[in-house]
Amino acid sequence: MKKRLRKKMKKQEELIQGLDVFISDDYLQVKCHISRKVTPSDYEFAFYTYQTGIPEAVDKSKYTKFDTHQVLLKSGGEYRVKVFVRHLKNNEVVTKISQPIRKTRIVKL
Repeated sequence: MKKRLRKKMKKQEELIQGLDVFISDDYLQVKCHISRKVTPSDYEFAFYTYQTGIPEAVDKSKYTKFDTHQVLLKSGGEYRVKVFVRHLKNNEVVTKISQPIRKTRIVKL
């Protein structure tokens, strides 16, 4: 019985497959990839952006149908993004936090 349960658990695919986080100019851009086994229109997305050393999120988005988000970064530092994926019918929420990404400024001397 335990082997069957393990097999079922292995077959279940995580809803959030990955997060792409990158910086273009002064903008932090995020794309959330969800499982291909679900219908994307059944979900909505929210994004919280955190800067290392600051406990509160520096940017919070409302839930939208878009799986991408863009934030203007006003200062250099290390950032992380927490994505919230909510099912529209049962309001179940799944979250995932990105790997840190660093914004640096190059100053000409």
